[in-house]
Amino acid sequence: MRVRAFTNRGSTTKVIGKFPSLKTGKTVWWESQIERDMIYLLEFDSGVVTYREQPLRIQYQFNGKLHLYTPDFLAERREKRQLIEVKPEDKAKGPENEARFRAISSRCYEERYEFVLATDSLIRMQPRLDNIKLLWRYSRIPLTPQHFIYCSELMRGRKRVRLADALMFFEAKGAGRATVYTLLWWGALSVNLVQPLSNETFVYLANTLPTANGGMS
Repeated sequence: MRVRAFTNRGSTTKVIGKFPSLKTGKTVWWESQIERDMIYLLEFDSGVVTYREQPLRIQYQFNGKLHLYTPDFLAERREKRQLIEVKPEDKAKGPENEARFRAISSRCYEERYEFVLATDSLIRMQPRLDNIKLLWRYSRIPLTPQHFIYCSELMRGRKRVRLADALMFFEAKGAGRATVYTLLWWGALSVNLVQPLSNETFVYLANTLPTANGGMS
């Protein structure tokens, strides 16, 4: 449950919206387009078990005064809990803001949370974000056990194949492009998302990708 309601009442510029989360099975609200883009990363990140928006309030001391802090997201990972603050980079910089976030981070640590400051430049790293948004379009396409068997057949005796070859293989099996992109979304197949996604992109079997995907863990 959110600790406060989302509203743009009294503002002519604030944009709010909602996201149909597959990971949580619920509607997740956002109140900036940067937050919306952060949700794509949380949805795709296999290390995130679940997450929620505006999850709680924490009291912290800053400049001799008591303040209340409401993080934008709580991400539950298997090994830790992260409180995520989403900010445009220009609003995160500056001595006062940096000092405030240090105070918040210290207080979060005391409460056994990891504080994460996610700026727009990190969230909107390209082509990673566009690649994830592309794969999201295919995230609801049903998969069958046979599709996972095809993944093993595709990679048999090989460490990697070109995306074009993977598409041809699945099309020959009667599955096609959509199934390959769905398998990429769910992590049965992997690609390096910090590189442009094209026919020449190398595809790997799950958990064998040798380079990082630029996650936020």
